[in-house]
Amino acid sequence: MPLNIKQIEAARFGVQKERLSDGSGLYLRLYPNGAKRFQVQIPKEPNSSARGWVNLGAFPELSLKAARGLAAQAKSLVNEGLSIDDVRKSMQPSQKEGHARQSDKLDPAPQKMNRSQKFQPTQPQNDGILLKDAAKIWFDRKSATLSNGKHIDQNWNTLNTYILPKFGNRDISSIRSKEIIDELTPIWHSKHTTAKRTLGRLREVIELARLEQNLDFSNPAVFDTKIAFGYYSAKTKHHAALLPAKVPEFWEWLKNVECEEVIRLATQLMVLTAKRTGETRFSEWSFFSIPQKVWGTPEHLMKMRIQHRVPLSRQAVRVLDNAALLSAGERMVFAKPKTKSGTFCENAILNLVKRFDPTLTGHGFRASFKTWSRTERRYGSDAMEFALAHVPTKLEAAYMRDDLLEERAELMQDWADFVTGGRDPALLRDQIG
Repeated sequence: MPLNIKQIEAARFGVQKERLSDGSGLYLRLYPNGAKRFQVQIPKEPNSSARGWVNLGAFPELSLKAARGLAAQAKSLVNEGLSIDDVRKSMQPSQKEGHARQSDKLDPAPQKMNRSQKFQPTQPQNDGILLKDAAKIWFDRKSATLSNGKHIDQNWNTLNTYILPKFGNRDISSIRSKEIIDELTPIWHSKHTTAKRTLGRLREVIELARLEQNLDFSNPAVFDTKIAFGYYSAKTKHHAALLPAKVPEFWEWLKNVECEEVIRLATQLMVLTAKRTGETRFSEWSFFSIPQKVWGTPEHLMKMRIQHRVPLSRQAVRVLDNAALLSAGERMVFAKPKTKSGTFCENAILNLVKRFDPTLTGHGFRASFKTWSRTERRYGSDAMEFALAHVPTKLEAAYMRDDLLEERAELMQDWADFVTGGRDPALLRDQIG
């Protein structure tokens, strides 16, 4: 039987079971200190029999109705091919605690609309435009320009969590700057990035409505944030990275650690080439020219949407030779055909490198590469920046028509020799045969 509020309020640790079922995988977990938290049980991987728990939020901050909605969302993400780690990462804290009572009123992300669709909003009594209608049109156009599913969800979820509950059914022209400031003040310093992005998205929604409807009023989301919220001192947090001297130690550990072979090979290739995790994860055999020792990543996979070429070291070619043995004719280099994405999950490399050092990220090896190449003082700064796919300034780009592939070939081979001690990875076919 589903739970009800009276049952939840009366539940006590040691009197009832540790977890009370609401059905469909949603449970209320009871703790010795009196705390009560909603959890949902989902598969650890799509189509897997192994299951794990995802924390949704604490009662009563998170209402029963909101918990049921979040549980359904978590299960939907698994059905779309995400692992439990991906689900945990994508379930934003703002969707859970601190705003749970409001979440009973939240709208799901709007369905995809026709790009040519004009505003046809539900008209309030004064013939204005409701903010929620403008937001749905804005989200449709915005999501079409984004390729990362998590970023698409974040664009909607921040508005849905912090703006629409209060302003969604309001005529845009009736919203005042002071109201927006009051709504965002509680999180401006504690969740500054989220608050700043939410305000920026609200500005775009209102501006789009003004332009589409030729409305004559100033945008209430445009104001000086330093005056409205006070000065905020941003503290930049960089990806944790190994000192270059520790990277060869990591390489030796990586060669022998017990893990899935496809993840080992992907991590090896990523370290040797200083590529990003996503670029490695979604690499296809058609991107590689082995005779020319070049890996070309198409623009749609690149962060800056510019095609990128990487010269392959001798060791990187050996890693690809080993990967070919595992992929067995698949389109993707690190193929896992049973997954929705066709490759390993987003956090697989992250989870592996954290076994070596819990502070590490896969992206941090790019910083290790940059630090090493700079301290060597043998390579041009342009070659180092091209190796990392950093975009030159507009002025530099106007005069630079070469990606310095030949110069970078020496750089990448020297880096690979440093990481591996000049030794080639063992042939996988020899180990199997």
